[in-house]
Amino acid sequence: MSEFIAVAKVADIPPDSRKRVEVNGKKISIFNIDDQYYAIFDTCPHKKTAPLIRGTLDGIGIKCPNHGYRFDLKTGGCNIDPNLKTQVFPVEVQGDDVCIQVG
Repeated sequence: MSEFIAVAKVADIPPDSRKRVEVNGKKISIFNIDDQYYAIFDTCPHKKTAPLIRGTLDGIGIKCPNHGYRFDLKTGGCNIDPNLKTQVFPVEVQGDDVCIQVG
């Protein structure tokens, strides 16, 4: 199991905001919803072109800006195609750092 890596400061991602980071060549979007952090692979797996960070939040989900596929931020599951998932990453807050586990 890999370690958690600090990727942002808590102040960088206030409630109801998002931030894209790059770790080991992977673009990852981090969302703060009601002081709960979620991290997902930023590219929509449907057509592999849309950055999910530009999508619309829908509860604990993000709708792809291109075709409206919704991905659950906890599980990565898709509302339209159960075989389609985006990768999710565990998130921890350590002091003032937002850390994710990539591995």
